[in-house]
Amino acid sequence: MILASVKAVPSPYRYPEAILKALDWVKANDVASMAAGTYEIEGRDIYAMIQEITTQPVEQRRAEKHDLYLDIQYIVSGIERMGYAPYTGQEEILENPEGKDACFYKNLKEENFIDVTAGSYCIFFSNDIHRPCVAAGEPAAVKKVVLKVKEALL
Repeated sequence: MILASVKAVPSPYRYPEAILKALDWVKANDVASMAAGTYEIEGRDIYAMIQEITTQPVEQRRAEKHDLYLDIQYIVSGIERMGYAPYTGQEEILENPEGKDACFYKNLKEENFIDVTAGSYCIFFSNDIHRPCVAAGEPAAVKKVVLKVKEALL
C-alpha cells in the first residue's frame, strides 16, 4: 500500500509506467467537474471510475482484495477513511463472487486505518486488503476516482 498526494514535491523515483499513465489522466482531466461513471484510459487495461459516495460506519463496509487489478483510490473532495491489512492467505473469506476481480473478507486482524483527504491517493496492490468508503467520523459526501490498473502491466 502506498499513500501519496498530487500536492507533494516530485520524488526522484518513478512509479511504473502504467501507474504514471493512470495518475497523469487524473491530472489532465477536471475530475471535479466530470460526471460519475467509467472512463477508459487504455481500454480495460487502465480505466477510471468516478464515484460520488456517502461514507459509512466501518461495520457497514466490507474489506476487499483484487487479484488482477491494483486500485488507485484518489480523493477529489471530502475525507474518506480507508482500512488496510496485508494479505497473508490466512484471512477468513466473507464472499468470493465467481467471475469478479474481488474477494471480500471478515474478522481481519491487524487492520489499520488512514484518513485520506482531497488530492491524496492510496495505491492498493493484489497483496493489500483494503476497506474503502469508511466514514472519518460522521457519514459524509466524497467524490473520488478509483483507477484500475492491470497488475500484469507492471
